[in-house]
Amino acid sequence: MWQAELRRVPLLSAREAEVFQLLGEGYSNRSIARRLDIAERTVKFHVAQVLSKLDVESRLQAGLVAFSGRRLYQSAVPRRKKAG
Repeated sequence: MWQAELRRVPLLSAREAEVFQLLGEGYSNRSIARRLDIAERTVKFHVAQVLSKLDVESRLQAGLVAFSGRRLYQSAVPRRKKAG
């Protein structure tokens, strides 16, 4: 699920990618603004760009794409065995 949207992630600028990742972690616009030290209206602009570039309808969908991408990446990386 979300493969088409994940293929569009490279279209995001560096800042849009940061906002995208924070959406995937469930941050609000206000929290993203504080974390990135930018204005909340700038965050809103970046969120709109993310939605447009990924061709999704809502921040929830964008967040799900980010979460899915993170889960996909984590499952592709072999886990280290614990020493012991």
